[in-house]
Amino acid sequence: MNQEAKKQKTSGVMKRITSTNPFRYLGWLGCLGILGIFFIPAFIPFLLCFSFFAYGGMKPDELFWENVRRASTRAFWTVFIIDTVWMFWLFVRGMTFSYGDGTYIETVIEERTVTMGIFSFDQMMLMTFLLILNLALMIFIFSISMLRFRRQEKKMLEA
Repeated sequence: MNQEAKKQKTSGVMKRITSTNPFRYLGWLGCLGILGIFFIPAFIPFLLCFSFFAYGGMKPDELFWENVRRASTRAFWTVFIIDTVWMFWLFVRGMTFSYGDGTYIETVIEERTVTMGIFSFDQMMLMTFLLILNLALMIFIFSISMLRFRRQEKKMLEA
């Protein structure tokens, strides 16, 4: 009898955990953003993931998953187009612009001195900025799209 009571209690807890919207678990990625503030600035866009906690109270029905599909498609294609244009611009910039006046910088990486051309360093920094922008932009577009779809859904229910 005692075993069965424990089993029912455990299944009740698991049912409560798994019956909620699984999107809220993505909110925990926001902790990486907090770490980014203190250690790795490239992780700061993860702070936008805290917005996923708002989906915890929503029931994941068919319309919700359709809106997720539409919002994620919109975010993917927007970032894909921006990536394509930016990469093409970096390619053209690398092929046509001069490599500077032969200026080099020296830096120490893992106790070794590395010499790099200033133009190559600039291209590398622009690429890093693009990757950080991609992460932030994809989460932002997805979140805004989901808010818009939710507002449209509420308007249709009220009418």
